[in-house]
Amino acid sequence: MKTKCFASVWRSLAICALFSFAIGYVTNSIWGGPYWMHYIIALVFGTVGTCTTMFIDVMFPKMNSFWAFVLSAPITLTIGSAHTWFWISPYYDNFDWPLMLKVILIGLLFCAAIYYFFFSREQTLSMASALQQAELEKLKAEQALTYSQLKLLQSQIEPHFLFNTLANLKALIAVEPKQAEVLLDKFTELLRVTLKKSRQESIRLEDEVAGISAYLAIQQIRLGERLQYSVELASPELKQRQLPPMLLQPLVENAVFHGIEPKAEGGKVNVQIALKEQRWQISIEDNGIGFKQAAKQGNGLALGNIQKRLASLFPNQASLNIHALDQGGTLALLEFPCEQ
Repeated sequence: MKTKCFASVWRSLAICALFSFAIGYVTNSIWGGPYWMHYIIALVFGTVGTCTTMFIDVMFPKMNSFWAFVLSAPITLTIGSAHTWFWISPYYDNFDWPLMLKVILIGLLFCAAIYYFFFSREQTLSMASALQQAELEKLKAEQALTYSQLKLLQSQIEPHFLFNTLANLKALIAVEPKQAEVLLDKFTELLRVTLKKSRQESIRLEDEVAGISAYLAIQQIRLGERLQYSVELASPELKQRQLPPMLLQPLVENAVFHGIEPKAEGGKVNVQIALKEQRWQISIEDNGIGFKQAAKQGNGLALGNIQKRLASLFPNQASLNIHALDQGGTLALLEFPCEQ
């Protein structure tokens, strides 16, 4: 904080010194004499005016700007005029009132110009600071909204799947213990990833893929040969990249629940993940009966939540498109920026 204060003082004095060049040039054009003397006189006026204004602002932060100037100007003019007479007195036998009145008038105009400049500058900085604070508050609100949407999304996805999986596990224990063991392992893996997602704002793609694969493996045990699946990465290096959690899994669940499961002969779910020009390009394709023709019509909350989260996380930079395929099935295309 002190560093910023000192930096502001030095910056203000530097600007004052630049002003003094112009004022010195004007007074030198009027009265002549060595330019350096005019510059020093103008610099003292400006420095005293700047420092006095800053001191008043610190001591009386709530004082009206006009009255602050009224208080600062006499002090500046008194010190500045005395300093001016110190330099020019050797050229005059007696005190020259008309000349000093001109000096005071020019000094007053100089003080007014400096004060107006710094007042306008402070107003601009204050507005910029308020705008930045408002943007920060907006960002915090959006992050809180995103987090709450994630929690809502997880609460919508987990209960029905949890109970169905536990019921399947109970049924398999007696008749197919090996399958029950595999199901339990996959279910444990899915819970591990889901718990990690619930605590983090971003997650490694490796963990996201592990959760999706565990989910699909569980559904494959339940549906048997009716479900085939694949999860393909354009490059193994992508596993370590970060992305927001719970964007892919709802789309995969929709593919199974609305596409493959209602189809008597079943089908395949194919997940492809690529990164092009620092943008995730993800497709979830199934050859089921088609999202629009599915008998199990959802309420669209999962898709709506994904779109809201994308809009909150990446305003005008992300998209989710659902297409019905001509050969049957559904294609979901998800695209959003990859954060470093």
